[in-house]
Amino acid sequence: MNTTPIIRILLVEDNPTDLLLIEEALTEVPDFESRLVRAGRLSDALVLTRREPVDVVLLDLGLPDAQGLDAFTAFRQQAPELPVLVLTGLEDMSVGLQAIQDGAQDYLPKRDIRASELSRAIRYAIERHRAAAALKESEERFQLAVSGASAGLWDWNPGTGSVYVSSHTGEMLGYEEGELSAQDAVFEMTHPEDVELVKARLAAHLKGRHPYDVEYRVRTKSGEYRWIQSRAQALWNRSGEPYRMVGWIIDVTERRRAEEALRRSREELQRLSANIEHAREVEKTRIARELHDDLGQQLAALKIEVSRVEGRLNDIATTAVGVDVRNLYAMIDMLVDSVRRIATDLRPIMLDDLGLIPAIDWFLDRYSVRHGVRVVRHIDADEIDFNAESATAVFRIVQEALTNVARHSGATEVTVEIVCVGPDCIVRIADNGRGRPADAREAVNSFGLLGMRERAANLQGTLQIRTAPEEGFTLTVTLPLASVQARE
Repeated sequence: MNTTPIIRILLVEDNPTDLLLIEEALTEVPDFESRLVRAGRLSDALVLTRREPVDVVLLDLGLPDAQGLDAFTAFRQQAPELPVLVLTGLEDMSVGLQAIQDGAQDYLPKRDIRASELSRAIRYAIERHRAAAALKESEERFQLAVSGASAGLWDWNPGTGSVYVSSHTGEMLGYEEGELSAQDAVFEMTHPEDVELVKARLAAHLKGRHPYDVEYRVRTKSGEYRWIQSRAQALWNRSGEPYRMVGWIIDVTERRRAEEALRRSREELQRLSANIEHAREVEKTRIARELHDDLGQQLAALKIEVSRVEGRLNDIATTAVGVDVRNLYAMIDMLVDSVRRIATDLRPIMLDDLGLIPAIDWFLDRYSVRHGVRVVRHIDADEIDFNAESATAVFRIVQEALTNVARHSGATEVTVEIVCVGPDCIVRIADNGRGRPADAREAVNSFGLLGMRERAANLQGTLQIRTAPEEGFTLTVTLPLASVQARE
């Protein structure tokens, strides 16, 4: 539903005849409904503006307390927020034009006022005042942004080449105001290696409307080069020709220096890391070799010493002592051979590099090839996140158990099982070898089994053995998941 707008009008007029003519013209205006407030003196009008809200002022320039432009100037100083429509006589038309130059919205001759002209003049005065107020606010906002921004603002006309730069732009680069007003000066400041980059990005924006965002070096007034980031947006006319481009620059020198320092630090860290890894592998190889040499020497000496007394044991060859000594000799011989093979096939295996299951798979592959024993695997432990201690313990248990199988069982097949059952991790090694009596002392108290029992106990686990002659040997280790899994 359309409603007739209401316009509040302050009429400042002291002549009763002119006042009556204007009031009658207002009653005939069809475009809006007027709410009229009257004042016969300038001083009274100023009081009313502070008390009554009005939309427009009709101001006569011939008042008892003010005449001509002085009346308009005095009113505008006191009420600059109100649009003023000046009323003049036929003899002072030039005064009306001067009032418009000084800020009045329009003027009307009082002796020839018609409703249509009055309506148009009032509406025009209000709209022009609103536009002027909006423009002023926009300009003030822009000036505040320019003066308060840490970035340097610039405004370039591609057609004329003229450039406006904010004062902060000059301060950023050490130039005085006005020294960066030409396009050529901007390119002359750019580092020679970056000029083509800037021109290419500018052309891509103006012709292809690609985003303009570029970092390049500029020369300050002192001759130093600094890095800046520049972003801008152009405006194009209906023909597609750019006619204006506005942007900003910020100094990113410190950020670029920090990025360069970080890049160098990363390269240095990578170099150091590579050197450390190389040194680590060299050190592991050296330690392993030294251990092999030392252990081999000790075992070789022990073997020589045993061989010296071997000839003296012929008379007790059938005794238990003779059997034990010969078994010891055979074990030393096997151990020396094992150490020698390890040294010739040295390969650093770190559980923290491979992970437990891949390390066990590698060991089982090597074990099967070396000893000619078929290995059956039932490993389903992907959901178990072994910590460092439990991973080492499980790997050593499997390794020691299979070493015992190779040395003592005569088995042709061994089954290795690592599974998760309820709240426990189960590690089971079973062979099809000759087995032993369940109560045999060596079956339950050998050094290998004692070590495995200790590892299981350290993880709050248990170790069980099931064996019988010609029925093989089965080792079952039960470890609580709470003890083997890594803690978050």
